[in-house]
Amino acid sequence: METTTCNLCGANHVNELYTVPDLLLDRAEITARLVQCIHCGLVYQNPRPTLTEIGQHYPPEYEPYIASNIAQGQSWLIRQAVAYGMAKRRRFVTRYKRAGRLLDIGCATGTFLHNMQGHGSWNVCGVELSEDAAHLARQEFGLDVFTGTLEQAAYPDKHFDVVTMWDVLEHLHDPLGSLLEVRRILDTDGILLVRVPNLASWDARLFGATWAGLDAPRHLYIFTPHILSTLLERAGFTVLEHNGGIGSYVTFVLSVRFWMRAKGLSSQTQARITRLLYSPAARLLSGPFFYLSSALLRAPLVVTIANSSGE
Repeated sequence: METTTCNLCGANHVNELYTVPDLLLDRAEITARLVQCIHCGLVYQNPRPTLTEIGQHYPPEYEPYIASNIAQGQSWLIRQAVAYGMAKRRRFVTRYKRAGRLLDIGCATGTFLHNMQGHGSWNVCGVELSEDAAHLARQEFGLDVFTGTLEQAAYPDKHFDVVTMWDVLEHLHDPLGSLLEVRRILDTDGILLVRVPNLASWDARLFGATWAGLDAPRHLYIFTPHILSTLLERAGFTVLEHNGGIGSYVTFVLSVRFWMRAKGLSSQTQARITRLLYSPAARLLSGPFFYLSSALLRAPLVVTIANSSGE
């Protein structure tokens, strides 16, 4: 474990927020301490696993590393939900760029990159730390995936038209440094898309330490739209848009599952409530609430779109 200072302002004066276990992998013995910088408000994990230690918290059963074709064994509704989510990601990109070179940082098994390949003239590649996930992306979709960090990939200056980071920035040890590297490899009129958990969300307030967006010990940083905007500006980007209209319901249900487990509800009760929440009726009835949370930027996830500034 290592201690660190605030990645945004460099200060070392904090308030403690939570000490939380690994709820996603149900490992009560693994805990993380989340603190908030008194000076700028950034929330981060301190102390935290080192770069060498962090790999043990991403085992093969970690969900994003599961083979992308796992949905084939699921219900029609689940398959449709996965396809719908990929289409929404694609539309975030194509509102700003219709074709070009695209890099997905933290591409996992390559589902998003493969989806982009099938819709337009995109030259795609990815960066992924997990050798197993990168191998699946290459084997299943024939993708160009570098195994390692973005900095190790050493792409040329101004090489990409679009860079995406879906649920990645919060995992990085040095998000500001990585954003500076993204700006270097992004073309002058290029677009960056970042999706992160939203600490300003109603879900975060409602669920507290059992909110899925904390995902200890893998999430080293937790952002609000305001804090993320400040970080991007420090890295030389101009924010074009914040959007909360993606992934809200699934994240909410995951938080409910964590809350039920923490409250000690029986496995049968948890299973019944989870099935109910995933039913079409529940999703339909909850629609107005999640539409409102998205419109007010109080959804559990936020997509931020930015471009390079000052060039």
